Amino acid sequence: MKTNRDAFENDLSALRRRTLPAEWREEMLQAAVQKPRGMRTPRWLLACWGLAWTATLAMHCTMPGEQEAAQASSPSEATPPRLWQERAAAIEALLAAN
Repeated sequence: MKTNRDAFENDLSALRRRTLPAEWREEMLQAAVQKPRGMRTPRWLLACWGLAWTATLAMHCTMPGEQEAAQASSPSEATPPRLWQERAAAIEALLAAN
């Protein structure tokens, strides 16, 4: 559906588009292709980020989960009876020696 154009739209459509000089176009293309040297991320910063992510990943993989930590905090469930017997025998041997 076409609407009536107001004066501003008529003025815009009456304007002619000017073309840019060819030299300007070449300069803009050259500037776009060249990377400014100051815009790169420093290598030391990238190395620090890499070390931080590596440490985070290592801690994530080596730390026990919530269930494993809960089991480790209660020795009666996590420790087999044979280990309890060995500990009791070691304590008795120490007490008998004194």
